[in-house]
Amino acid sequence: MNPQQAEILRDIVQRMMARYITVKPLGIDLGDKRKLIPALDCRILDYGAARTLYRNRRPVCRSLDAVKPINDQEKLCQKCIDREPCTGQVRLDLLFDNTPYRLLIAYTSAKNFLIYTGKLVEKKLEIRSINTKIVVVNRGSWGELRFCLADM
Repeated sequence: MNPQQAEILRDIVQRMMARYITVKPLGIDLGDKRKLIPALDCRILDYGAARTLYRNRRPVCRSLDAVKPINDQEKLCQKCIDREPCTGQVRLDLLFDNTPYRLLIAYTSAKNFLIYTGKLVEKKLEIRSINTKIVVVNRGSWGELRFCLADM
């Protein structure tokens, strides 16, 4: 996929209704009644900062750029009174099995992702032009994500 194709695909994904991926201790839930996937090879089309405010384990406010929430474009995350309990995340827009998905990751998984992108920069690889393998490590009550180059 050339850079122009990747840019067009990225724009399409961002305009489409996002299918959110859920990470569980035993694998990735694509939300379409498939079995959990312990690892998947995908193409990461875009990534960036995000924020989500959870109450009773449910998202009540979300920003896909960590600047403005989706449900109130007049509001700014930086000035929000709920900023303290709001979770900082990394947003991944990816393509798996020719279907676009969105994945929001926090803490250890986000750290692992940023380490991975740093290694790609050292190797002079563009994340949008390679396939990435995402592996779930069972941590008991949660799943940690690890990232590496997919087998070609």
